[in-house]
Amino acid sequence: MVYMNRYNVLGLSITIGDSFFKNLDVHFVAVALMENIQSMEFSHLRELVHCILIPLVKNGPVDMREIWLEKLLHPLFDHVQQALSCSWSSLLQDGRAKVPDTHGILSGSDLKVQVMEETLLRNLTRQICSLLSVIASPPLNTGIPSLEQSGHIIPFDMSSVKSLDAVASCSLVGFLLKHEGLALPTLRMCLEVFKWTDGEAVTKISSFCSAMVVLSTVTNHTKLVEYVSTDLFTSVIQGLELELNAIISADLVEICREIFVLQSLPFITSRDLHAFEESLSKTSSPKEQRQHMKNLLLMATGNKLKALAEQKRRLKLTGARDPDNCC
Repeated sequence: MVYMNRYNVLGLSITIGDSFFKNLDVHFVAVALMENIQSMEFSHLRELVHCILIPLVKNGPVDMREIWLEKLLHPLFDHVQQALSCSWSSLLQDGRAKVPDTHGILSGSDLKVQVMEETLLRNLTRQICSLLSVIASPPLNTGIPSLEQSGHIIPFDMSSVKSLDAVASCSLVGFLLKHEGLALPTLRMCLEVFKWTDGEAVTKISSFCSAMVVLSTVTNHTKLVEYVSTDLFTSVIQGLELELNAIISADLVEICREIFVLQSLPFITSRDLHAFEESLSKTSSPKEQRQHMKNLLLMATGNKLKALAEQKRRLKLTGARDPDNCC
């Protein structure tokens, strides 16, 4: 397609760096790329994100973020959140995704068309989650503590709390959350993705969720803390209720662990909570902490968390060892 070739050329040009951004009018670029976003097919949107917006996020000068990223990401996130939410609701409730794509999928059997529609939906969902993963990458978030690669959570000194405005200059996640037009659709997507039964999308967006958990602690921002400790935590729990999420249950439990360890959420009875905290205090191993968190969730909800219950059932049937089980 012609637009794909143009996107590839523009994407390569973006990697030049400062000279590209200083010699182009951002308003002209924004109109050219986003003017017809409401009528774009999912396949078109996916290429726009992959070829242009991800390179833009990676290579854009820090001092030009305010202009470039807000101009381009605001219309994208605003439209995509609504479009994905509508399509996923249709797929999960009616068994068929509603996508705007018509080119190349009008012919063929109903089953073939349904499969192609679902594929288009999943591909765009994963690409948007990839974009959020790039936004949360450590090189673009030097202003906030990061989780060590081994999974250990770095202790944080509450005396060094910063404002969201202060963090935004050296954290792309902070920049995004500072701007309401960017933040609101993004926060909604982060809650919805755990119900969309797409393990690859959840895996990709997990790093963004982790960055938000850390950022909520670094800034102690009231609304962000409330979002993380209530809305995000609840959505992850709802994701664990879906049996289809069994394969990614470790990712979901990890987010719960990060929220709990960083914010000490009292989510169950005081007796159970005390026992859990005592067990957690005896180890700094991420694997052991995940197992304690898994046990806590299963104990508190019984078999309601089908992703964990199904994983436990499969391990019993096969005689395999739980990868998180510490022996």
